[in-house]
Amino acid sequence: MMDLTVVTDIDLQVAFDQLALIGTAVFAISGALLGLRNRMDIVGVSFVATVTGVGGGTLRDLLLGVTPVSWVERPIEIAICIICAVVVSLFNAKMLGRRMQWLLYADAAGLALFCVLGAAKAEEAGAHAMVAILFGAMSASFGGLLRDVICNEAPIIMRKEIYITAALAGAAVYVLLPASIGFDIRALAGLSIALALRIPAIRYGWNLPFPKYDEE
Repeated sequence: MMDLTVVTDIDLQVAFDQLALIGTAVFAISGALLGLRNRMDIVGVSFVATVTGVGGGTLRDLLLGVTPVSWVERPIEIAICIICAVVVSLFNAKMLGRRMQWLLYADAAGLALFCVLGAAKAEEAGAHAMVAILFGAMSASFGGLLRDVICNEAPIIMRKEIYITAALAGAAVYVLLPASIGFDIRALAGLSIALALRIPAIRYGWNLPFPKYDEE
């Protein structure tokens, strides 16, 4: 008789891998869009797309002590980033519309996917619930941070609108839901909460109360 634990572990790993590839692709698209916005050539666009796509996963794996990091072991992640960069570059400005708007929505999708994946990976490694939630937020935001720094943009995490809060909320929902309901439901709930906070923040400028700083 087949060991049900092994089947569950295999299914979970497949789910992790699929989520990672989707998250890598949407983050790569956001990187490619910003590269185009800065009028880079195809090599520059591909580089920014790749750094953005694998940045969060690299931080996650390094902090968890996973060696080699995911994209070294699975070069398909690099290939996906380059393909996304080429495809995005083939569309002209009229077909893309306002690149900044597309960039923000692609970034929101990547944020939602990676906050769940980062939390799930940390949880699988035996991290405390609070640590897993922080891992989710870090892995969700690091790729975008690298993208903005490379392109000499003000990092998106430094803006007033809800960003890290959405990642923390999505990761928290995933971690705090009981494991008995299954990975798919927990992941979908975490994704939904992150997007439900981030997308209206983009559209309507939602932000949390912030300190009133003295004028210098």
